[in-house]
Amino acid sequence: MTTLLPFTFPLGLAHLAQRDPHRDTPANRMIIQGLRDHPDVETALPAALRSTASRPAALAVAQAVVEKLIDDGRPWTQAAASWLSRADADWPTSARVCNALAWHGRMRHNSALTHMDGTAHLQKPGPDRIHTQALRHLHLAALRYDFRCRTITRLLSAVPADRRALWDPYTRALEAFALLGRSTPWGITAMTRVLDEAGDDACVAHAVLHGLWLGDGLPHHAEAILALAARPVFDPSDPVMLFRTATALRMLGRRAEALTAVQDAMEALGPNAPQFHADLVRERTLITQLPTAGNR
Repeated sequence: MTTLLPFTFPLGLAHLAQRDPHRDTPANRMIIQGLRDHPDVETALPAALRSTASRPAALAVAQAVVEKLIDDGRPWTQAAASWLSRADADWPTSARVCNALAWHGRMRHNSALTHMDGTAHLQKPGPDRIHTQALRHLHLAALRYDFRCRTITRLLSAVPADRRALWDPYTRALEAFALLGRSTPWGITAMTRVLDEAGDDACVAHAVLHGLWLGDGLPHHAEAILALAARPVFDPSDPVMLFRTATALRMLGRRAEALTAVQDAMEALGPNAPQFHADLVRERTLITQLPTAGNR
């Protein structure tokens, strides 16, 4: 459905910029959709992306433009990379936007993987470094959400050492995810290095926490999940973090704490995430199969 705003594109963008454009609220969604559908979006958005003051709000609109392409079943990865390039996006911004778009594409059955033209964006920086970085983020994030750890390691192991040295921390985090997910002994080392390099970046932290959760039999496995989940980069009410925490507590046999964590995750989960809710229900079922304190 088309949503039109009763004011000009610059005024609407300024109004969005005064709010937190990253917050998922009904009011923000209405403003962003109105700007996305505004007749001046194609001409006004590039200039807004170049402005430091309006860039966060403009990126939210650009993301909505790409999500509309995804929803319509159209190719979208080149458009996403182009908008990020116009915004002169740094790697954390590219990671955040591409991560969200890769997940949106998967949920809408229009995966980024169906629109990737070869692997050149993995092999070399290309004439537009930001555009290439965005394609790399989209490609690897889509593989991550499909749990295709072997494919990630195969593709990235073919990159020459001098090109690997140019990778951003999120690319390294996705490589660490794959190594951890395959339960390789050097996955922990890769995780530690990228966490030290990236600092408190949420996308990096979530990627390696995902890999830890997916792995099997890693050294001090459950303890490593709990230590990472306790980092301040994670919101205490983050349902994904709580889900991973519940798994680690279950692995340690801490039944009551695991049940509390998974129930906290259910309470924190938004109303439009039925697939993730099903994951939480499955985890709770596994937890309840542990013996209670009186039956040990």
